[in-house]
Amino acid sequence: MTRELRAALLCLVGFTLPAGRAAALAVVTDGQPRASIVVAREALAPKPSESAAKVRIAADDLRDFIERMSGAKLPIIADDASPTPQGTLILVGKSRLTESLKLEIPDRLTADRAEEGFVIACAGAHLVLAGNDQGPYHGTEYAVYRLLERLGVHWYMPGEFGQYVPALKTIDVPDGTLRAKPDFIMRGWWSHMKEPLQKEERRWKVRNGMTADDLFDAPGDSSVRGFVADKELTKTRPELFAKTVDGRVDPYLPNLSNPEAVRIAAEKAKAHFRKRPGANSTGIAPDDGMPRDFTPETVKLNQGFYDVGGREGVPAEASVTEEWIGFVNAVAREVKKEFPDKIITTNGYANRNTPPVGVRPDENLGIMFAAIWCDTLHAYDDPRSFLMRRQGEMLREWCRQSRRVWLYNYEETMLVTALTPVPLTRKLARDFPLLKRWGCIGFADEARNQWAECGIQTRYLRARLMWDANSDAKAILDDYFAHWYGPAVAPARAFWEELEQAIESTPLLGHEDRILPYIYTPRVLDQMRAHLADAEKIAADKGDERVQTHVRIDHLIFDHLLAYVAMNNAEFAGNFNEAAKQADRMLSLRRDLKAINPFLMTDSESQKDGEYFYFGVTARAEYYRKLADMTGGKTGELIALLPEKARFQIDPHDDGRFAGWYQPQWDAAANWPSVSTTQPFYAQGYQDKEGHPYIGAMWYRFEVDVPASAKGKAVKLYSPVVETEAWCWVNGQYTGHRKYREAYERPNEMDLDVSKALKAGERNLIAIRVTTGLSPGQMAGGLCSRLFLYAPKDP
Repeated sequence: MTRELRAALLCLVGFTLPAGRAAALAVVTDGQPRASIVVAREALAPKPSESAAKVRIAADDLRDFIERMSGAKLPIIADDASPTPQGTLILVGKSRLTESLKLEIPDRLTADRAEEGFVIACAGAHLVLAGNDQGPYHGTEYAVYRLLERLGVHWYMPGEFGQYVPALKTIDVPDGTLRAKPDFIMRGWWSHMKEPLQKEERRWKVRNGMTADDLFDAPGDSSVRGFVADKELTKTRPELFAKTVDGRVDPYLPNLSNPEAVRIAAEKAKAHFRKRPGANSTGIAPDDGMPRDFTPETVKLNQGFYDVGGREGVPAEASVTEEWIGFVNAVAREVKKEFPDKIITTNGYANRNTPPVGVRPDENLGIMFAAIWCDTLHAYDDPRSFLMRRQGEMLREWCRQSRRVWLYNYEETMLVTALTPVPLTRKLARDFPLLKRWGCIGFADEARNQWAECGIQTRYLRARLMWDANSDAKAILDDYFAHWYGPAVAPARAFWEELEQAIESTPLLGHEDRILPYIYTPRVLDQMRAHLADAEKIAADKGDERVQTHVRIDHLIFDHLLAYVAMNNAEFAGNFNEAAKQADRMLSLRRDLKAINPFLMTDSESQKDGEYFYFGVTARAEYYRKLADMTGGKTGELIALLPEKARFQIDPHDDGRFAGWYQPQWDAAANWPSVSTTQPFYAQGYQDKEGHPYIGAMWYRFEVDVPASAKGKAVKLYSPVVETEAWCWVNGQYTGHRKYREAYERPNEMDLDVSKALKAGERNLIAIRVTTGLSPGQMAGGLCSRLFLYAPKDP
């Protein structure tokens, strides 16, 4: 062992040596084995118990990685072998030999799942690597992987491709003891993927200290259907069920104010626990969306607050946290009469994500907090993001009210996404210490098998911080970049840092990729291109095939990003054929990334292939081809492309429709500024320093020359994106209304017949009144694409 490696073990593993002594246990010397691995006999059985199987995996990995580092293969023997194991012994997991050492090893399994941990103890001829392996715990594996990590082994991404294994002819471990337990109980995400990738990712998770098994039953969407009265009773006992806004019976949601509905749900929960005595919890949550019980008695329980993502004054978008938590509390109280330690989990999601007022969660509840409307680019303590500050305030209040709150976030980074790179290591380094301090117990996030989307370093750092929230993020990233890029580390790291700096510093907020085209500026792309060229030159000069492959990955990610920017630019120019072409190029580049490693990017956007995408690139390509057909002669012809810029005015007091701002004679030239219609209006001076956008009505006025050839044709005005509602006038004549649609939806088009108001062969005035809706959480951007006039062909 080198002096530097010994120092790293002493410092980072936490071993302490007595003063004046430098004792160490020799594992391998000059490539020769000096120790044996000992496990309990059960771990070597053909069909071991679940906990013994974990020990066997840990022992096998320890032996295999030591052999890969040094060439020495250590034997694995049973604790009851004859003769009794002698010499230098590595005791993996609990066994007869660890019992004789009187070493306290983490144990127990309670409903709260708070007993995880491991111990690494080295003294004399024994090295103990053991932990709590009961139920969902992987303590012994964590101990083995922590030791291997401090010997220089790293697992940056799943599979052989993501491993770094140093060459060490001599391996010894200093005397000392380390005890460790995680900062967060739940440390996982679930991914839309299939085998064998799922198996590889599971092993990667455990090697990096994550949880690979569920610790609490997830309160999945629609799980309440298993706790509501039988559907047949809707006719004879309708009072057991919720009412819809129009008074109909909702067979999938209980009457939240009916004691009998509580009793039925509790009985079904108790039946669940009787059938599964080892279960610690069961989940109850309504259907996805904004479900609400409009039974009059339940409505009386409502506090009149509105969801952060909802519109005040719209009953269906009110917060229903109080009546929902009240119902689940009542169920939990009934259940604990028979099962005092069983937990009922539910989700603080959608119209239940605001913390309850006047109703405190029962001590036997678990809350899965899912504020998916929030900004995904900024940290909780970023003063420029009111959305993240608001989410942090909500989360802290949930944690004050309940000791069992965990997060459900999107690891995809963006809900509506084209999978362009969004590295977020700076955000993670700021967020995790806050989450620990607030009392959050962990993470049960949703992810995709798309490591190129956030960068390998983002997921790797996230895994490390899940165990130790206060880890030195810079040191972890230094290690990653140095090992991953070798001699090309400086420019390769600068490539990613350039992008992360742009993301961290942007004032734009949101969790859809509609804001990313304005972050990927020409300056940022030019800097990234220069760093990438430097990294490629160094990698080629050094002739390191591994480094060349890693830089090649970055090149493909960058080309994919350039295609994304070109796609958006083509859309904004009204060149829909080119936009479709660039979307197809993105899909082609994904195939190249998948060919290097299937974890980097899948080339399919189909749910049947294990992925979930909302308006992905496949859908965008199809949509652009549709627009190209509408304007290129196949299904319609282009009459006129509206100017990219329009005269603009906010209308906070709704003056415009009364004062006639839509009339041609209205003088907008004097005090109406021009704005781009291909950028959110708020990004053009209508957003405060904390990120709050203007909320309310606004007006766009266009002047467009309509050719004489349009005379006698049915002509429609089309906008690909309107956020969130619009009314249109042409030459002072009202032509129609595009109804409210949530801002994130794509396509979010307006398609209005303006034939009767249009004047062929003249300059026309088109005025559009847009409202954002009343929810700042949506970050509605007004008109966000290029508008055009077209004449559809008869079908």
